[in-house]
Amino acid sequence: MTVWAKAPPHTDPIGTLADEHSYLTDGLVPVTCAMCATEVLVRKASRVQTSIQWQSSPARSCPEFADRVAAGELSARIDTCPRLREAIERAVATGEVAVPDE
Repeated sequence: MTVWAKAPPHTDPIGTLADEHSYLTDGLVPVTCAMCATEVLVRKASRVQTSIQWQSSPARSCPEFADRVAAGELSARIDTCPRLREAIERAVATGEVAVPDE
């Protein structure tokens, strides 16, 4: 009969913080929107998955977000700006943003 045991508690807060920092920042590449010059950090986990980290409030730095928020939308529910998406797709096409396994 197999006996299962829980793993011992992880007590290395420095390692945990380093792992968390690495997970949140590794592979992020700055991409600038050609329309409004908003800069975001981008990472591709696959061809279809894109992580975008805004460096400023989207509603303050992106006219598309500002217009939609002014019209009553919640900024958290806006997928992204079409012009920013074009900038990201261009960065992927030119190899500035790497896609794993490609």
